[in-house]
Amino acid sequence: MTNAQASIETAKRRISPGMVLAFWLILLPLALAGLGIWQLDRSVDASRSVQANGQEMARALDEIRPVAAKTPGTIIQFEGGRSYPASMAVAELENAVGENDLLRTVAKIRHPFAYVTIAGGALAFLGGAVGLLGSSLAGLSARRSRDQLVRSFTWLRITLPFFLAAVMLGLGFAGVGATVFETMTLPFWGDISGNAVKLALAGIILAGVALYCAVTAVRGLRRVFALVEPEPIVERARVVTEKDAPALWTFVRNLAVRMQAGAPDTIVVGLTSGFYVTESRLLLLPEERLVEGRTLYMPAPFLELLDAAEIAAIVGHELAHFAGDDTRYSQRFVPIYSSLQRSLGALYRADINGDFGIAAGLRLGYHALSRFDTAVAHWSRLREFEADRHGSTVSGPAGAASALVRVHIADPGVHFVLSDAFRGNDGLGPDLVAAIATQSAEQGFDDPATHLEDRQAHPTDSHPPTIQRIQALGVAIDDKLIAHATRLPDAGVASFGRRAFSDWDQVCRELSADFLLNASAVRTEYREELKTAAAGVTEPELVVHENTGPMAGAMLFIIALFGLFIACTYLFPYQMGFGGNEGSKAILAAVLGAGMLLCLSAFVFYRRRAARPLMVLTPETLQSPWLSEPVRWDAVIGYRVYASTRFALHLYLGENEPLPNRTRFSFYNKVKQKRRMIELDAIGIRGMKPDAFSELVGRYLAAAHAQRALADEGLDAPPIALSAGV
Repeated sequence: MTNAQASIETAKRRISPGMVLAFWLILLPLALAGLGIWQLDRSVDASRSVQANGQEMARALDEIRPVAAKTPGTIIQFEGGRSYPASMAVAELENAVGENDLLRTVAKIRHPFAYVTIAGGALAFLGGAVGLLGSSLAGLSARRSRDQLVRSFTWLRITLPFFLAAVMLGLGFAGVGATVFETMTLPFWGDISGNAVKLALAGIILAGVALYCAVTAVRGLRRVFALVEPEPIVERARVVTEKDAPALWTFVRNLAVRMQAGAPDTIVVGLTSGFYVTESRLLLLPEERLVEGRTLYMPAPFLELLDAAEIAAIVGHELAHFAGDDTRYSQRFVPIYSSLQRSLGALYRADINGDFGIAAGLRLGYHALSRFDTAVAHWSRLREFEADRHGSTVSGPAGAASALVRVHIADPGVHFVLSDAFRGNDGLGPDLVAAIATQSAEQGFDDPATHLEDRQAHPTDSHPPTIQRIQALGVAIDDKLIAHATRLPDAGVASFGRRAFSDWDQVCRELSADFLLNASAVRTEYREELKTAAAGVTEPELVVHENTGPMAGAMLFIIALFGLFIACTYLFPYQMGFGGNEGSKAILAAVLGAGMLLCLSAFVFYRRRAARPLMVLTPETLQSPWLSEPVRWDAVIGYRVYASTRFALHLYLGENEPLPNRTRFSFYNKVKQKRRMIELDAIGIRGMKPDAFSELVGRYLAAAHAQRALADEGLDAPPIALSAGV
């Protein structure tokens, strides 16, 4: 998110989320329903009035027609003081009757649209109110048990699309009903004219477009919420067979028997993730092998750094999830939860036209999702404490506590080596696991105190802070625990991995080769992307001018208009209403002449402003006559082109980047120190629309950052995310 977007979000957060929800889902639908009731009342009154007028005009015609037939010149006086000969009065009345018949037809057509407005508002209110109440009650009931959490969320997943559809369709139909009704009210304002008919047709077309958008949004909603098939977890890892690691399989199965838990169907080992179990599908790269059933994932670096008791505690913790049916809980709940998140995300991305129906539906969806956050965190916390307790029964509480500390203090070293290798350091050798062990032995580990508040990462769940988990085990964080957890790797003692695998070195080299091959491919792709972005700017200098032509043209038009008026005043004084009053003509000429001089001055000002460069863009900087120094593109972390009542470019600079000063005072061109923002104002950009200018600025910005990344060895590749979860 750019700083511009962040500032917008900050401004939005000043309004209470509850007030925003109440407006979109309660107040707005009720207001539309109330508008429909008012429209219905007006429609009934108008129909009665049109009918009464028709009856009155019919009676008048019956009276005047005989008179017009006998004495056409007889003067007939109407209400309001207007008088016509009888023959003309009949024609006027017949024309009025025709207009009144048209109004009667319009009244009949528009009357049902008041009901559409009422029904749409009521439907949106019902969907919003029931959706809010239902999601809140479901969120509360989800705190009773994990099974209730799954049931409640499943109910929400099934019903939420209907609530969203009710809100979106309701607001859409209410908007259409209100628009069509008010558009068809135009003929009742006065005489029916061609302009009134055109406005009415335009309003009806707009209402039709709005209805099409609402229906299309609901159809898209159905497709969006069809995204229920959970995607597999992707890991760069390899399957470990019993032939590869007979001791490891024996170790895991013995733990499963002791814990009365189901043994995993598959064990996989990789480099970058932490220990976890899952019953979700795993897609293993680079073999693109799909693994299903109960799977235990084990990270090779920690099989090298942890001892048997610590690994027993961790694996016991994971197997406890099998024993407690936690993986089935994750398998049932996580796909529903993630699919709903993906569905709302897809709906958010579809909201490109700012349709208020979709906006209201999104607010309801995210509110419903948030009602389960507390329950999810509650049960996740309890299940991790429970798994810790079960895992400690096979290793002892001290082993479990030591494992919790060691995985956190070892993780930075693992991350450092793998990140270094990912960026292309060939000096680490073909065995990255051995390089991690060597690095840990030489550099030691971080201070455990700095990691006690860490939360361990997991692909499907969150974990409580480490210090709470150790306290729940009843283990004191004393010198003995710290000394054991921070011990350095001893090359003379075989690691757990070496004892558990038939050929540990071969496994580590294969995993390292997979990792390095992927890193090389990512670096190559990343550098190509940077080169493409850097090549996006080829001009050594691009001068941007302000689009003052329309303003200068407007000044010339006003000058010509004033001059024409002065000339007509003297050439046709009587027609212009001045007669022989020379004084009045002179005063008017003087006033208009002064206006012409002002407009001429403005014309010269705009012409000179157009001749001066508004901005000068180079591959490295943006220069402006309003700024004392050029702005480096690589110092800009975000931008926005604002085009509404005025045109402006907002540039947001990094915290440590210097801000230029203004060269002179301006109401619109500003340098805002607190917001780290530069605002450059203009009437417009010559030869460019706002979107094109925004794309131009983005291209220069991307090119500069790409050039900087290519020149910096530390950015030869994108960063990678590593974790060591238990």
